[in-house]
Amino acid sequence: MNEQESLRFTQALERIGMMLGAIYAASLGEGDQKGKSRRLSYCGFSNSEIAKLIGSTPGAVAVALHRTRGGKSKKKKRRSRR
Repeated sequence: MNEQESLRFTQALERIGMMLGAIYAASLGEGDQKGKSRRLSYCGFSNSEIAKLIGSTPGAVAVALHRTRGGKSKKKKRRSRR
């Protein structure tokens, strides 16, 4: 297999992977973005690929994944004054 054939083969495999990801994302239904992002991340998709699959932005996917992995939220707990 020469270099050009190898490149075409790799590109075809990437397209197949994205198609399978799109089918998987569609099968998840109308669930929350965090759940979909987490599942697709476990499958090895990048934030930008996940964003394309679920119709979001890479930044929103990054935030959703961060929150599902136990990241701190921006909301701070209020201390009660006595």
